[in-house]
Amino acid sequence: MDPIRVLVADMVALDRDIVARIAAQPQDMTIVGSARGAAEAATALDARGADVLVTSASGTGSLGACLALMWAHPRLAVVVVDPADPLGLVRVCRLAEQVRGAGAPWSEYLLDAIRSAADAARED
Repeated sequence: MDPIRVLVADMVALDRDIVARIAAQPQDMTIVGSARGAAEAATALDARGADVLVTSASGTGSLGACLALMWAHPRLAVVVVDPADPLGLVRVCRLAEQVRGAGAPWSEYLLDAIRSAADAARED
């Protein structure tokens, strides 16, 4: 199985180095690069690809731009860390994949997505 490709984006140098060091340790992960913001991350994703983008929750504007990268890269998961949080808050964001057929009413799909997200949160 191919290693999980991790791109670290929009973090201060110390946080970026810590995250990169942690993510580089397991054999099933590899760091494919780092980026200083969403635009640089987009260029890196287009050039090298990544399975997971790790970014910081410290700046809401830049966080929103990093999350928006999921629309251009639908298979990309974004892990948001908050280094300032005493609990080491980590959140995972992904685009939801429609599990019902294309003919399912949107309201059913929305309810299924909410249930799926709630189930995933309970498992964490």
